[in-house]
Amino acid sequence: MSAVDRRETVVFDLDGTLVAGDSFGAFLRSLLVGHPLRLTAALLTAPVWLPALGLRPVRLSAERWLVWLAAVGLDAEAFAAAARSFAGEHAGTAGGRAALAGVARLREHLDRGDRVVVATACPVPLAVEVCRVVGLGDVQVVASDLRRTRWGLPARTVPARGEGKLQALRAAGVPLPVDHAYSDSASDLPLLRAARVPHVVDPTPRDLARLRRELGADVDLLRWAHPRA
Repeated sequence: MSAVDRRETVVFDLDGTLVAGDSFGAFLRSLLVGHPLRLTAALLTAPVWLPALGLRPVRLSAERWLVWLAAVGLDAEAFAAAARSFAGEHAGTAGGRAALAGVARLREHLDRGDRVVVATACPVPLAVEVCRVVGLGDVQVVASDLRRTRWGLPARTVPARGEGKLQALRAAGVPLPVDHAYSDSASDLPLLRAARVPHVVDPTPRDLARLRRELGADVDLLRWAHPRA
């Protein structure tokens, strides 16, 4: 069998799998904290948007509001610059958020000649910047499509989360099912089900219970022990 015949398709989640924490949520918090008026508006409206984040029918609307509130007034260039600066702090060596074992596993797949994709609900450009900072600038990134303007609400698009992640992978030309998928979260069950070999990375106890119910008790469980915060 030739090297081309052995080439597999491998998908890695980003947050909680290759880096600790919610990258985009932390980015929005940094923008809010750095602007007192935006932070005040976020706190005053928290009784509306905070519970909405936990309700699937209105979650996207709450996320759009938070993105608008955190970044209103920033043009595309300023927003991208803020993302680059944040990624360096969030995922850089000093921050200690990179899951080194996860990055090493990803590199093993690349060394074998596999097609490797990082698929994440984190939007471009932040997802690309985080991957670059952890040394994965040469890896294909499939991320949520954040269409925003300087003053208006972001457009209503389907985030690359849950079933939306599969849609984003298909749109990027990634054939399904994939050979391997790595994720920490039960929200990625559609992706893990669409993998011939699913790998569960440092899940919470609650997510692990659900993932084992859905994928089988013998699902590959990886303990990369990176900080979850």
